[in-house]
Amino acid sequence: MRFQHALFTGALMPLLGEASSLNFDFPYNASTSVPYTISVDKQFIEETQLKAKLYRSSPDLKDDSNAEWIEGPPRETMVTLAKDWANSYDWFEVQDEINSNFSHYAVTIDGPSDWDHPVPLHFVHERSDDLDAIPLLLLHGWPSSHLEWSKVIKPLVSGNESSNVTFHIVAPDLPGFGFSPAPEYGGFSPSRMGIVFDKLMKTLGYEKYGVASTDLGWMVGMWMAHDVSESLVGHFTDFFLMQPNTTDLERYAQNQTTAEESAFISSITTWFGTRSSYATVHSQAPLAIGQAMSDTPVGFAGWILQLMHPISSGYAYTSQEIITDALMLWIQGVWGGLRSYKESFDSQPKAQAFPVTQVPTALTQWGGPSTTGIENFNFLPRDWAERWVNVVYLSRHDAGGHFPAVSEPDAWVQEVRHFFGGLITGAF
Repeated sequence: MRFQHALFTGALMPLLGEASSLNFDFPYNASTSVPYTISVDKQFIEETQLKAKLYRSSPDLKDDSNAEWIEGPPRETMVTLAKDWANSYDWFEVQDEINSNFSHYAVTIDGPSDWDHPVPLHFVHERSDDLDAIPLLLLHGWPSSHLEWSKVIKPLVSGNESSNVTFHIVAPDLPGFGFSPAPEYGGFSPSRMGIVFDKLMKTLGYEKYGVASTDLGWMVGMWMAHDVSESLVGHFTDFFLMQPNTTDLERYAQNQTTAEESAFISSITTWFGTRSSYATVHSQAPLAIGQAMSDTPVGFAGWILQLMHPISSGYAYTSQEIITDALMLWIQGVWGGLRSYKESFDSQPKAQAFPVTQVPTALTQWGGPSTTGIENFNFLPRDWAERWVNVVYLSRHDAGGHFPAVSEPDAWVQEVRHFFGGLITGAF
């Protein structure tokens, strides 16, 4: 056994810790967009697969206390995921598919005037054959990357028989996600990120454009509606994070809220009381949790699955989808993506309020959370959202959850076309 262990250690030592810091090639300092091919270090991927083989699972409770994954994914789920990762998952097949599906580019954008650091970006840019198509910036959140839009990019670019509304799509990886290197200095807030994305759109020749956002990307979009409002034709979002204010809570305690308000307050209170610990950790100790998660790919996949499971409207993720989503954040190291929470919440006013803006906004709400108590988490009352933004269109869906572009792509695309088409015709 000692001899076998020595052989194993000898084989392992040259493998571990030798990959480059990013673990993929990136053309830094490209002041104009250049074609980009994703190419992850082979040795790093082999190391990752080996770590999956060495994954050590935690035992389940012997009762049903964790029936809704309130404490984390069950052992069987994690063991299956580790086995699939170690034995059958092929990153390089996935990488080839990502490279072939869309046109990828890289560029380095100058930071805003009050944050003088370059911002390297990877993004997908797909132009419609229709020269009059609407430029549309897609902004994902955590734990996603530009792959969140994989099912909707081509339909948005090409249109269909029932709609001639088409788009020129720009879908970046947010800095610290996917193949956009993480910021090397603190202070890169959602507002500053929005200014960088506006510069990106301008370098591509898009003086006026729309934004479609979700999750952390929604925060960026909200600031863009204030900071670069003259650039935006409209803001479409499938997410809107707003907590009740003091007056709302007083009305709720006195049974003076509407049924809609009461259902929302109950769900969002349950969410923040039982399901938001990940966000607290990300915003308060991103380096500590990043150091832990960057050493265990399967453990990190479990960390994101704990969030994805209750809010995905029952969407049946395959092992390949979960592993790919995890790798898109894990390859360069998870710390940068985690730290985006600190930048997002540190930069917010104490009241967690955004500046009031007048950019036409579409709010689409997607039901279907599969966990008791948060069923109405996504159903923010319209007049609450109107405290911050100019809501010109609102729709509600029974399903879709937090990732409707993944779970309900056809319906999501239809909503995007309906909103921006309505802006063109003057319907909104």
